[in-house]
Amino acid sequence: MFGNKNKKQDRLFSIGRLVHRAEEGISQAELARQLGVSRSTLTKDMGIVERETGVRFWEDDNGRLHWSEYND
Repeated sequence: MFGNKNKKQDRLFSIGRLVHRAEEGISQAELARQLGVSRSTLTKDMGIVERETGVRFWEDDNGRLHWSEYND
């Protein structure tokens, strides 16, 4: 009904990986498209990643996502 748990875990891992690898950042729309989810699902998933890891996502002046570790 709500999707496969393993698929979600893979997606959560992919969020951090894709944002980290995007040297110039990545828009939420592009990230959602690459992951095959809606922007609202992406926003929820990003919150999970932030709460459960040492990663913080931030958006630059051009609306592109980047990441840093909490202790940066």
